[in-house]
Amino acid sequence: MAPFILIPGLLCDQTLWSGQIAVLEKYSAVTIADITRQSTIHEMAAHVLEDAPAQFSLAGFSLGSQVALEMMNVAGHRVKRLALLSATHGGLLPAAEAAIRHAVEMIEQGRFDQYLEEAYPSYFAARSAGDTRLKQIFVSMAHAVGQQAGVRQMRALLAIRNPFVNLDRIDCPTLIIGGRDDRRTTPEAHRRLAGEIPGSKLEILDDSAHFTPIEQSGKVADLLRDWITR
Repeated sequence: MAPFILIPGLLCDQTLWSGQIAVLEKYSAVTIADITRQSTIHEMAAHVLEDAPAQFSLAGFSLGSQVALEMMNVAGHRVKRLALLSATHGGLLPAAEAAIRHAVEMIEQGRFDQYLEEAYPSYFAARSAGDTRLKQIFVSMAHAVGQQAGVRQMRALLAIRNPFVNLDRIDCPTLIIGGRDDRRTTPEAHRRLAGEIPGSKLEILDDSAHFTPIEQSGKVADLLRDWITR
């Protein structure tokens, strides 16, 4: 079976995928891509492709989904299977764009921790608001990635002005996963993306917002296992 490459999202690291790595590594080698040093989506995609094997399966979360779609545009023939989590067909929805612009301002003003405190509820379902474990994961990942890398990633997202081209040419098995309560990438955005990729399978998860890999860790792991074995 082809190796797996998992791409984290904005201010995320390998911790995001902890619940899925344990499942996927039973089938093949798993690599977590590092997209913290580049300044554009294209540079991130080129970096991941440079280190990738000739053939691989690919999953991207949020920012990582945008990198994955750019990889499909550049070298889709190398990708055996594709999973897109908390994804749009290209760029940020208006509310998310406004939030990210505000985030850049806060971080550049030295208010990183305040930003994280304010941002947490907007990324998670209401039932997770008081979950100290999830909040600690969210904050710890952000600090591990760091403020400078976070701002670079945010600016890379803000620079996406149009949908990705050639989505209708993606012909590998494609899984799209979203949270029903996601206000950053809404269920409607996921449905639109699924409608543009022929034969893709869409899963909208209850009791979850943007961070499906940690809010619904087991369910996402099961879906990814089925994605690689079906």
